[in-house]
Amino acid sequence: MVQNNILMLFDIDGTLVQGAECHYKAYIEGVKKFYGMEDYVHSVNAAGKSDKLILQEILTLGGLTTAEIQKDFQNCLDFMADYYLKNVQCEDIHVFEGTVELLEELQRKNVLLGLVTGNLEPIAHAKLGRAGLDSYFSFGGFGSDNADRSLMVKKALNIAKNQFGFKGDKIFVVGDTPRDVEAAQAYNLKTIAVATGMYSVKELVDCGADYVVENFKNTDKIMEILYK
Repeated sequence: MVQNNILMLFDIDGTLVQGAECHYKAYIEGVKKFYGMEDYVHSVNAAGKSDKLILQEILTLGGLTTAEIQKDFQNCLDFMADYYLKNVQCEDIHVFEGTVELLEELQRKNVLLGLVTGNLEPIAHAKLGRAGLDSYFSFGGFGSDNADRSLMVKKALNIAKNQFGFKGDKIFVVGDTPRDVEAAQAYNLKTIAVATGMYSVKELVDCGADYVVENFKNTDKIMEILYK
């Protein structure tokens, strides 16, 4: 059982890594196969959203009814995960500077690390595996669990407490979008927003993040936030 008092829950895309092109292609191929559509995938702002929510929005933009969407919805998600796993070796994923050093330092300090990501769980682990980061994270809340990001946070919290014995009161949700911040605020959790995605420092400050950093290059600054 973990005997620490700090938990950090990380988003993946735009926070730890960027450049997961095969994830985008999984949407294109899945929507084409199950719904006969080739447009609209590029029309959705995916930042901070779950794979389930993104797929729902794509199909709604395509004019499909709820019944038409639901008919093959899970089949499409399963196909997307399978497609990604089969093609992940082609990914040219970029790990943001300072990320590995930060995760190493957090492990040395015995900080419990988890995920809160809109990625379907198989995609999340395959993506992090390709990036060399999967060994840092053993649990989380995923887009395959819920479309609602706040419920992903709830699941990750429950696992941390029930399976890892986390009893601390310092919990930080780390992400690059206002949606990450909003999901954490639902449980009165602290937020560290990083401006490595599509949102600026100002936008992340304005959305109510407790702490905002430009990137993870300054490990000392992150550690200072955690141990205030």
